[in-house]
Amino acid sequence: MKKYIPILVVVVLVLSVIGIARGNPVWASPNAAAGVKAPLKTLINITGNGTSNVGGVCDVTADFKTGGAVTKIEADAEVPVDESKVVPYNFDVNVFGHLLYPGCHFVFYDTNGQVINQIDTSKDSPLKVCFGASPLFQMDIFYYTDTPANGRVWTDLHGDMEDNGRLVCANAVFTGVYMPTGLIPPSKTFQPGENAFFPDGLGGTVLPPPSFVTITGDGTYPVGGICLITTQYFVTGLKDTVQVMYPSQYTQDTKTVPFSDYTNGDTFYFPGCHVVHYKNNTIQDQMNNPGKDGDWQICFAAVPGKTMEIYYYQDNTSAVTPPWTLLATTTTNGMACADLVNFSAVYAPAAH
Repeated sequence: MKKYIPILVVVVLVLSVIGIARGNPVWASPNAAAGVKAPLKTLINITGNGTSNVGGVCDVTADFKTGGAVTKIEADAEVPVDESKVVPYNFDVNVFGHLLYPGCHFVFYDTNGQVINQIDTSKDSPLKVCFGASPLFQMDIFYYTDTPANGRVWTDLHGDMEDNGRLVCANAVFTGVYMPTGLIPPSKTFQPGENAFFPDGLGGTVLPPPSFVTITGDGTYPVGGICLITTQYFVTGLKDTVQVMYPSQYTQDTKTVPFSDYTNGDTFYFPGCHVVHYKNNTIQDQMNNPGKDGDWQICFAAVPGKTMEIYYYQDNTSAVTPPWTLLATTTTNGMACADLVNFSAVYAPAAH
């Protein structure tokens, strides 16, 4: 197995995750303009035209109009997960998909520094927002406004696929939270053995692999059609649990994990997977330390035409160890894979 490249990264991603909850980091409200205690450390004040990457979570393109009301846009990856989780999502996840945390939060300002709740598109251009689109997913974008008249609710923005299906994009005109959704479309089919993420095939009565698996022996295990885990145990008493990172498992953890490689153009393609190692039924923060317990590899579907990279942050039993760290990643046969998956950690793919 290959050694990882410990590249520190400095901004965040909330993508969520299934962590072992600990602590209650301070989350800024979506109404907080400055985000003074923003644990994601990703807040961009946009005052000129062009495209910006917001914390590796979304790309935004601004086009300010001469004489328009909007003079500044505050964009951040600091989605208030605790608040977003209680906003009603009145859509069938089997039709519209799961919300894929984190999303991005935008605030529009006028020349006097006052918040514009909804921009007038006859005077100002919408803000274009794009999220990474998994090649296995049917994607869309939903939003809710900061200050609705009748209570917050997720609303379908009907995103469009761009960049040959590698991005899902939509126009943002409201101050509020925007988030992608994704599901494996019912129309997608695979024959047994055709796709490694669906080894038994897909379609008809054949469903995707379970999104939570428990591993007690050597082999390659698909998890929810999202990731593949290959294990080789060298000692007895080992076990792993692997789970796709969907909203119901999100905890406080990921809110505090910085990610800085967004400055190099890396964008996450969520969801990722959460790996927990056990030895003699006790959670292990790190395997192969000391001694050689086994080898582990994780793979995600590669995004065509992109350079793939896999990141992780360590999910200790006593504390979360930021930041997101880059693993040496190889891409072959449509799969991006990384070795040295020794930590109980959250793993997620990114690309540029």
